[in-house]
Amino acid sequence: MNAPAIVIRAARTSDAARVAALAEQLGYHAEPNVVADRLSRLLARRDQQFLVADEGGRAVGWIHMVIAEYVEADAFVVIGGLVVDREYRKQGIGRRLLAHAEEWAAANGCSFVRLSSSMTRTEAHAFYERAGYTNLKTQYSFAKSVGTAGPGALRAFVPDVT
Repeated sequence: MNAPAIVIRAARTSDAARVAALAEQLGYHAEPNVVADRLSRLLARRDQQFLVADEGGRAVGWIHMVIAEYVEADAFVVIGGLVVDREYRKQGIGRRLLAHAEEWAAANGCSFVRLSSSMTRTEAHAFYERAGYTNLKTQYSFAKSVGTAGPGALRAFVPDVT
């Protein structure tokens, strides 16, 4: 019997545990209940889209897209995150998720899709280049805690890629 087909669909808060587990594969830790809260907020926003690659009711990949607009550039889409379960990689799922991002960007009047990838993710870099993306620059990434979370909370932005 054939495996269920992969369907790209809008995420639901009920996907939170799988979204968190997939983020963990990238080295980012987030509790499923916290992810559910965040998903419920961002799914309601028109300037963001969060899709999952679904196989038989189970998320095996996801992509988060955000429309950004800077004073020096026309509106563009930023890929906030993209991951495909390591057991499902190299099957075209990531390309399908990127294609949805590109279509959503165009439908929203955006001419570009941008993303960032940690220097250590060389396989991801090759994937993005094969998908037609150009490495524009290498840069530093700065952040500062301004709330009650404290400087230790900045760790959430740094993947554990040991």
